[in-house]
This record gives sequence, C-alpha cells and structure tokens, in this order.
Amino acid sequence: MNIKQKYHNAEISTKITLTYTACFILLLIIIDVVMYFGVFYALYRPANNSLKYSMESVKNLMDTLAQNPHEFDPNSIREPLVAGVVLRVIDDTGNILIDTDKNYPSNELFIENILNDPSIFADKDMEVAEIGGALVYRSKSDYIFEKEHVTLYFFRTITSAKLLLDDLENILLILDAVGIIFALAVGHIVSRKILKPIKTMTDHAKEIAFGKMKDRIEIPMANDELTELAKTFNDMLDRIQDGIDKQQKFVIDASHALINPATAIFGNTDILKMYGFNDKKLFDDSIDSISESVLSMDRIIQNLLFMARADQNRQKFNPTNLNLAYVVKRAVELKQIVTSSHQIEITQNDDATIFGDEDLILQMLEKILDNAVKYSPNGKKITVISKVDGEKIFVSIADNGVGIAQEHFEKIFERFFRIGTVEDVEGGGLGLTIAHWIADKHEIKISLQSEIGKGTTFTLIIPTV
Repeated sequence: MNIKQKYHNAEISTKITLTYTACFILLLIIIDVVMYFGVFYALYRPANNSLKYSMESVKNLMDTLAQNPHEFDPNSIREPLVAGVVLRVIDDTGNILIDTDKNYPSNELFIENILNDPSIFADKDMEVAEIGGALVYRSKSDYIFEKEHVTLYFFRTITSAKLLLDDLENILLILDAVGIIFALAVGHIVSRKILKPIKTMTDHAKEIAFGKMKDRIEIPMANDELTELAKTFNDMLDRIQDGIDKQQKFVIDASHALINPATAIFGNTDILKMYGFNDKKLFDDSIDSISESVLSMDRIIQNLLFMARADQNRQKFNPTNLNLAYVVKRAVELKQIVTSSHQIEITQNDDATIFGDEDLILQMLEKILDNAVKYSPNGKKITVISKVDGEKIFVSIADNGVGIAQEHFEKIFERFFRIGTVEDVEGGGLGLTIAHWIADKHEIKISLQSEIGKGTTFTLIIPTV
C-alpha cells in the first residue's frame, strides 16, 4: 500500500494532523528561505554598492589629479571612499603606494582564502574571501598615473560574523524540527478535540436501534457546522420515525381494512361449502358478498401499487390535449354505476381543453367522488360543477356529508390519514393522497371548504390550454 492509499484510508483526525503539519512545514520552508536569503541580500547589497561607488569616485578623483599632478596629495584619496571601504594602490613591482588601512588583511592572505563558490548575491566582477570568520569583498581596477601603471584594490568587509550565519542555519533547522513536532502535537490534539463531538454523535447514533428510534442526538451548544449536523441528523430521525409511525399505522389500518373483506370471503366460502346450491338466494348473496370483498381488496392493493410506483418515479404519465367536459362526465357516469346509495348530479359542465393524462385525471376525479360518497349519508346528493373562468377551469365536487374539521385540512392528503375509525369507513386512506399527487403532477391546485355536519366542497383549479 503506497503513501497515497495509506493517507486515503487514514482516520479523519490523522488526515487533519498531517495536512496541518504539511502546510506548517511549507510555511516554515518559505520563512526560512526568505529569512536566509534576506540576510545575505542585506549583507551583500550595501557592500556591492559601497565598493562600486568608491571605485567610481576614486576614478573620477584620479582623472582630475592626472590633469594637475603637482596638486596630488595622497591623503586626498581617502575622501571619496565610503566608510568601511579600504583602498590599496600597488605598482607593478608590488610596492604599496597607498594603503588607507594598514591593519587590513594583506592581498596574499586574501588570495589564499578566496571562495571558489561564493554566494549568489556576490557581484560576478568581485571576489569574496573568508578570513578569520569574516567575509571580505575585493575589487580591483588598473590605472595609469603619470605614465606609471598601478592597480587599485578596494576591500569591504561583508560581515565579520560568519560564524553567526552558520549558527543561524543551525538555529533555523532546530526551530524547524521543534516547530514540526509542535505542529504534529497541536494538530493531533486540535483534530481530536474538533472531531470529538462527531465521535460522540457517531457512538450515540450506533446506540439508536430500531426499537429506540425516539432517542435523539444531543445538540452542541456552539452554533457551528456540528450543531447543524446534529440538527440535520435529528430531523432525519424524525422523518424516519414519522415514516415508521405511518407504516405501522398503515399496517394496522390495512390489516383492519383487508380483514373485513377477507373475513367476508372466508365466511361466505364456508356457507357455500355447507349449503352448496341448496339455497339459491343464499348462494347468490354469498357470491355477491365475495365479489364485493374482492373488489374492495383490489382497490386497496391498487392504491398501494400506485403510490409505490409514484415514490419510485415509475408511474406512467402521458399528457395530451383533452376535453375536460368529457372526462368529468365519464368520471361521474363510472361512479354512479357502482353507487346506488347516492345521486351524483352535474349541474354545469363547460367545454374546456386541458393538457393532461386522461387516465390520471379520471382517476383523480373518481378518488374525490369516492371520498364524497364514503363520508355522505345514504340518499344524499353529490353535486359536480365544471366552470370556465378566464384561462382556468374550476371543477367543484360538493357533498352533504359529515364535513371536515379545519385542523384536519392539512392532513387529509397525507397517507393513511382518515377521518373516523377504520370500522366507520372502508378503504386504506390513500384515495386523497393519490388525488393530490395527480393534481401536483398536472400543476392543479386543490382548495377545500367544509363545515362540520353540513358537507365538504373540493375545488380543482385547472389551467386550460
């Protein structure tokens, strides 16, 4: 396993520590380089400038004296020299004609200690020697004075503390090593401290079993990303718990909803086994009851399959331009055929073209009509009105049933929610949920008006083409 793979598989705290340390090392390297070269630049640059300036000034002075040799004064040659610069004038025989500092190292000593590989900041036209722990610059120029050739040597001490520079390198290396160790330690401690709440939440999350879904992660006091993570995790648990509660409720409701038709089927089957064809009326009633029970079970199962397909985005949706008046009429006719206990009447049905899936629109209307029938006493009338108003068409389905309390308005479209007990009303509590899903798919708005004991009116606001 290479280093990259090891880093990838390491704990987050280790990654944070190594990344923090790597950044710190890079910063140290940059500081060291800047400091090291900055020191040498600060030492060499003044020496370069002072030597060049002194050489130019002395040359100008010698040119002036050459025109008036009788005015030559050896002491005057010191005046153009920058402080710290030493001048030696030597003739071809090696005699020192002028020496502004006789205590300065000799030419021979300088030559013996010349550096073959001087600093990159050293001027290429100048020489550098290390003498007695000091770095010394030397530059020279030839000059002819009164027909005599002489060599002018200029010296300048770059630094008299060469050992200090060597010590500086060692000190930087030691400080870097200490800094890296410190960075590793601090990075480890800080990363552990930062990630401790996450580990706590992880351990807590592991303890939350299916049977303990009501437990929640303690939200940190600090208002930071970890707080947001804890809130998000708790919200997720709330949604999961809500789903589990609904699922459990559905299992109970579906069991109760299916047990009645199942019991009826088994009961009538036993009757048929016992009496067979001996009693024709009993036989016919039993067959009718079995048929109704099977149809009831089929409706519940079909609703469950519809919502499963909708949740997985597999529900077919084939919208086309269609005549809504025809669909409304067809929905009422189909519902009236299977409903003998209620009268369903269309008082107005305007022609209008909408863009939608005919089967789904028909199913949506049937679900709302079915809800009106379920919650209306036998013999009550259900009224349907389809009216065009501008670019929209309003389809209202009104019953004279038990009504819906206002606090239930937002809940009636939730899955498995039903007003009343399972024994009061047949079905699995998915009819209006399916209707609402179809409405959303077609960008249809559903408004609701209801009063307890006086009935309910569902109004579909459908955009026209």
